Amino acid sequence: MSRSTEPTTDKTSSLRVSRRAFGKAVGGAAVAAVAGGRAFAAFRGPRSYKIGFVAPLTGPVAPEGSSMQKGFNLGLETINAAGGIAGHPVEAVTQDTQAVPAVAGTVVKKFIQEENVDMIVGTITGDEEEVASKICAAAGVPVLFPEAGFWYKFCNSTTVMLGENSFDLDAPLVPFMADKFGKKFLLIGSDFSFPHAYLAVAKIYMKQAGVTVLDEIYAPLGTADWSGTIAKIKSAKPDVIFSGVVGGDAIGFVKQAQSLGLLPGAHLTGVNLQPEFYPAMGDAVDGQYACVRYSEDIKTAANDKFKADYKKKYGEGPIPLVATTAFYSFDFVKAAVEKAGTYDKAAVFNAFKGLEAKTILSDKPIRIDPTSMNPRYPMYITQIQKGGLYKIVKDVGFVKNDLKCET
Repeated sequence: MSRSTEPTTDKTSSLRVSRRAFGKAVGGAAVAAVAGGRAFAAFRGPRSYKIGFVAPLTGPVAPEGSSMQKGFNLGLETINAAGGIAGHPVEAVTQDTQAVPAVAGTVVKKFIQEENVDMIVGTITGDEEEVASKICAAAGVPVLFPEAGFWYKFCNSTTVMLGENSFDLDAPLVPFMADKFGKKFLLIGSDFSFPHAYLAVAKIYMKQAGVTVLDEIYAPLGTADWSGTIAKIKSAKPDVIFSGVVGGDAIGFVKQAQSLGLLPGAHLTGVNLQPEFYPAMGDAVDGQYACVRYSEDIKTAANDKFKADYKKKYGEGPIPLVATTAFYSFDFVKAAVEKAGTYDKAAVFNAFKGLEAKTILSDKPIRIDPTSMNPRYPMYITQIQKGGLYKIVKDVGFVKNDLKCET
């Protein structure tokens, strides 16, 4: 089991696997592959495959970071129980970034230079991802970002963007909300790069849908008092509140909106409604609509097993989106390494281009676009049910995106 440590220490931790148990898992996987008529990869790695996991486990976006860690740890256990990668177990080292880009950079450098990791997986904020991407590109180390919301691709880098992008999230949701509730929108977001960009993408589709933007409000991360903002929203009387408020602030905003009488009556949508926030938001958001690429409502055998395993390990409640991506990131990593036939970092990164992997999301493989390095995900409009089930009400399929290099 990976254990997180404070970023100011030099301690990291690894998952240790019983070699005897692991040998049985590898043998079982090989027999199953032969029995299923599939060719078992001849490539056998020279040692354990090592991943450096970085995430903000403390600080203002800890709800997302902790959720990502849960999915990652379960994925690590699952892949090793199934035989690992290239005949060897996967080893992981974990460290907190506190959502501070400079700390994220220090941790990533440490993992590359001192821990000799084969790959980095993490983190949450766009500012952290910028730093991690540049460091990994310079070192030639692949880096996978499981968080959602990308609005441009990381060109000339070694980055794979496993989360859904802002076009996926916004393109189906804006017209759905406008048609259902009306075309007067008020925009609100946390005041850093991702919410600004996420809402900028949303405004593209708002213009197409004939939406009028009544106001656009941003609040610093760590905002404690939302009463003034809520009063402005009430005064504006929007048909839809389109929110890019994230982290602990998403919870604080909703709880105060409920206590001040804005919710649950208003129509709130956007990334504010991620499942990782639901346990703290509760009935304030029951009945609201969100656009997601994962729902517990997805009917696949792999998803049924994942749900059972996740809830056995972490308890009941909605499964966070970022936990699911971190979990099935191992499906893509295994497929890439075994496709490359080597642990060589450049070869593994190139193997991600156009890569297909089976995941919990679908009985069909999910493909990584070789240009954007972002998977093509089927997306869903969901309605939040009491207890936190994000019930699928509309399958919107694949979304055309406009991921371009940042200028």
